[in-house]
Amino acid sequence: MASGVKLSHRLEFFVVKTVAHTICRLPLDVGPSIGAAVARTLGRFTGLRKRALRNLSYAMPELSEAEKSAVLTDMFDGLTRNLLEYRYLQKLTDDLGRIDIEGEEHLRMARDSGKGAVLVTGHFGNWEVIRIAFARLGWPPALIYRAFNNPLFDEFSRNLMMVTDAPIYHKGRRGALGMLRHVRGGGAAMILTDQRFAGAPDIPFFGKPAKTSVGAAEIALNYGALLLPVRGERIGRSSRFRVVIEPPLNVEGQTAEDVTKMVNSSLEIWVRARPEQYFWMHNRWGKISSGMMPRQP
Repeated sequence: MASGVKLSHRLEFFVVKTVAHTICRLPLDVGPSIGAAVARTLGRFTGLRKRALRNLSYAMPELSEAEKSAVLTDMFDGLTRNLLEYRYLQKLTDDLGRIDIEGEEHLRMARDSGKGAVLVTGHFGNWEVIRIAFARLGWPPALIYRAFNNPLFDEFSRNLMMVTDAPIYHKGRRGALGMLRHVRGGGAAMILTDQRFAGAPDIPFFGKPAKTSVGAAEIALNYGALLLPVRGERIGRSSRFRVVIEPPLNVEGQTAEDVTKMVNSSLEIWVRARPEQYFWMHNRWGKISSGMMPRQP
């Protein structure tokens, strides 16, 4: 048995791979739709729903119970589609009609500046289509991500993500240095900024303190890279998308925390407009997310 790989990892990977291979033999408009239909029902009974409901209630207390239930149902739909769509990344790359791109002029301006760029986004919609869209326009972005706990699943996913032919790094010192070299060389890199980061400062997100890495902001401030907020919106319950590239953030004269506030604000605007496209089960607000504190009204 390979180092670091447990029997539980092998069993988990066997189940995931079997389901993926079975469903993903079907056409792109069929396989993920079947999986999502199952998830919309089964998602009601998972522990993840409890955490998602706590987070959603904490961030958007103005929603009624019926509205929150609808948001979470569609969240499980989107999450399942995302997972299954990893097996279809090549098809999404080849099918030019599945991804509309808005704000292409901001990409071209950033690329032509030669300064490099950090694409800041979150667990919203499908972030992999952002990389596909940028690759289609001739500027494939590197990706830095937190490795999956299961090494077999991590290797499987990593191989699928290589479809854009751009560097992929694990979070950590080595990955950060590799990504920085890529950006300083005039490349683009994508960072999902909305995971809780131990030891990071508390930056407001939905008006609540949330530990947020300032790494993307520091790259922009210290090395002159442009900071582009980008999102990959899902269009309805389908595998069709709209990638929106916003103008670069103005970081001049700002601190890293100030810039990160702007990044969080951009993501919050997207989520408030389409809360069902956000993955609410992350441990975003610490004790609130883990259920150790009561929900606030």
